[in-house]
Amino acid sequence: MVVEGSVNWNPEEARRYHEATKHTFVSVRMPGRGLDWENRPYPFKVYLDAEKIRLPAGFGSPPLDLISAITSQQRRTERLNLSELAGLLFYSAGITRIYLYPFGGRYYFRAYPSTGALYQTELYVVAGDVSGLEPGVYHFDPGQFVLSVIRRGDYRSHLSALTGHDGVVSCDAAVVLTSVAWRNAWKYGARSYRHWFWDGGTLCANLISTAGSLGLGWEVLVGFVDDLLNGLLGIDGRREAAIAVVPLWSGHASRAGPSPEVGEVRHRVLPLSRREVEYEEVTRAYASSRLLSAEEVSLWRKRASSMTDVGARHEGRRLRLSGPPDGLALPPLGDVILRRGSTRRFSRVEIEAWKLGFVLRSMSVPLKTDFLGNQGSLVSVFAIVNGVEGVPSGSYLYDRLTGELVLLREGRFRRTAEYLCLEQELGGDASATLFLMSPLDAVLSSLGNRGYRASQFEAGIRVGLAYLAAHSVGIGATGLTFYDDDVREFFSPASSEMECMMVVALGVPAYKPKPGSVHIGAVEHPVR
Repeated sequence: MVVEGSVNWNPEEARRYHEATKHTFVSVRMPGRGLDWENRPYPFKVYLDAEKIRLPAGFGSPPLDLISAITSQQRRTERLNLSELAGLLFYSAGITRIYLYPFGGRYYFRAYPSTGALYQTELYVVAGDVSGLEPGVYHFDPGQFVLSVIRRGDYRSHLSALTGHDGVVSCDAAVVLTSVAWRNAWKYGARSYRHWFWDGGTLCANLISTAGSLGLGWEVLVGFVDDLLNGLLGIDGRREAAIAVVPLWSGHASRAGPSPEVGEVRHRVLPLSRREVEYEEVTRAYASSRLLSAEEVSLWRKRASSMTDVGARHEGRRLRLSGPPDGLALPPLGDVILRRGSTRRFSRVEIEAWKLGFVLRSMSVPLKTDFLGNQGSLVSVFAIVNGVEGVPSGSYLYDRLTGELVLLREGRFRRTAEYLCLEQELGGDASATLFLMSPLDAVLSSLGNRGYRASQFEAGIRVGLAYLAAHSVGIGATGLTFYDDDVREFFSPASSEMECMMVVALGVPAYKPKPGSVHIGAVEHPVR
C-alpha cells in the first residue's frame, strides 16, 4: 500500500543523497569552498519579539548513573514541574563551557557533542500539564536560559494526531528537536543533512537519559506529519525543520482535550548571518522523506513494527568482556554530562576490557522508539581494537544480544583505523574505534526515504550514549568522520550489505580534561 501523493516510498532520493555525499580519498583532496568566517552563522536562535519566560536556575543535577537512568523503571509521585524541565533542557543542550579567544570574543560549548561545534539542533517544548508553566508551545534559548512563547494553549491532542501516537495526549510535555540547515551547512555543505541526525541523536541521548533520571517515561518518535509539525512550531521546513519528537510522561498529567486552532504564527528572528546558502541536495533529501498525512504516518509505523532483525551476523571466535568491578560506584549522570567533551588527543595507553564492555553495553540498550519495532536496532557496531587489555588487536563485530565481540580478523590495524577515519590520528591512536553501520537498502525498502533519517538518528543516539558511558568510566571519546566505502570494504564480508552511519573513537586522553560547569544566562544576544 502506498498513500496517494506520497513522496517517501520511492527511496532512490535517499540512496542518491547518501552516495553523492560519501567521502573518498579523492573527494577530500578536491578544492574546497573555504570558510567565510565573516559570514559564520550565529550559534543561537533568538526570537526578537516573542514573550520570554525566564527558567529557574536552581534545578537539581540528574542523580542516577547512566545505566540506571537509561533503563529506569522508577515511578514518580507527581507531574513534571518547571524547575525539572529547566534542568532537563540544560543537561540536554545547555552551555557547559565558555572558551575565551586570545583576540577577544567567546565561544560557547554545549552539553551535547555536535559536528564542528556548530549546534544546529534547536529544542521546542509542547507543554500540556507542567506545574508552574502554562500550556503552550515554547522555544528554548540556552544562551539566555529562557523560553520564548510561540503559542499559548494545549496542543497535545494536535501533536498526538500528527505523530499517530495516542499516548501523547497524556504526556506532561513533549520536546521537539529541529535542525537549522545553514548553521551546519556553512562548514559542511551538502553532507550536513547527515549531521542533522547525528547531532540531534547525540542531544537526544542526553535528553532521554536525563528524563529517565527524573523518573519520566519517554519515547523517541521520528514519524510525524512534517508540514503540520513545522507549522505548529512556526518554522518553514526548509531553513529549519523538525526531526524528532520526544514525549515525556510522569504518569500524573491530565489528559488533553481538543487543541486550539493552529493558525499561522510569525515572530521576528535574529538573522543567522549576512547571507545564507541553501544546498539543493539537503532540501531534496529532506523533502523526499516527508510524511504527508496521519494515514501515511500510521502506515509508516506499521511498516516499522513489522521489520525483521537487520543486524549483521558473522561466525567466528567469540570474546565475552567482563563487567565492571564489584562494588564500583558510577558517577551521577549530571556530573558525567558536565565532564563530557570530545577528546582531541589519545595517549595510546591501553584501557581495561571491562570499560570497553561497559561502553558497548550502554550504547546498545533497547530504545523506546516508533521505528525499531521487533528488530531492536537498525545499526550494528563494528570495532577496530588496538589497545584493550586482554583483547587481541583486530577487527570485531559486537553481538548486542549476547554482549560478545565476534572476531573478524586478528592483526594490528592502527594505521588502517587512522586511514578509515579520514586519515585523522585520533582514529589510530584510540584504544578502540567503533563503526556504526546499517543495512541501508533493507531499511529503505521497508521505511522509504524516512528510513535514512531513522538509521542516522539511531546512530546518533547510540554514539551519544557511548560518549556518556566513556566519561562514566574515566576514558575519553570523540566522534569522527570516515571514508564510507573503505569502511564497508574493510569489515567485509560481515559488512557487505552495510553502510557506515557514524564513528566514535575511545581511549585515554593524552591530557587532563577540564570538566565543564553550569552556565545560566551567559549570553547577551546582539540586536539587529
